[in-house]
Amino acid sequence: MITKLLSLLKLGSPKIDLVLDRNEISPGGTIGGSFHLKGGWTNQKIKRLECDLVKDGKGKKPTLIQPVTTVLMSQTINRKDKKEFPFHCQLPEELNPSSEKVKYRLQTKLVFVDDVKSIDHDELIVTKYE
Repeated sequence: MITKLLSLLKLGSPKIDLVLDRNEISPGGTIGGSFHLKGGWTNQKIKRLECDLVKDGKGKKPTLIQPVTTVLMSQTINRKDKKEFPFHCQLPEELNPSSEKVKYRLQTKLVFVDDVKSIDHDELIVTKYE
C-alpha cells in the first residue's frame, strides 16, 4: 500500500535522463547521446520509453514537432539498477532557429505499468544554417 502511494507521488520511482553529446544543432542535423535509466526505491515494471521533439512558443501551449523514438519494454528495473540506451535523432530541415519566442526541447518519458511517468526535458538550441 505504501509503495503504491509513493509510486503515485513519484517518490522513489525510477528516473530517466537523456544525456546529449551537445545541445546546439542546425536544422536537418543529427544529434546523439544516451538515455540513462536509474532504479528507484523499489522494483518497477516498465512499459515503454518515449522521446518527442517539442516546440515551446512564448504564451502558447507546447507543440509536438515529431515523435523521436518509442521503445516498447517489458522489463523490470530493480532497486539501484543503472541502464543506458543509445540515442540518435535527425532534426527536420524546416525548423526555425531558436529565439526568445521559440524554444525547442526533447521531452523524454519513462512509462510504468501503472501509467505513472518519469519525465525529463532537455533544451535544444537550433542555430541558423551555416
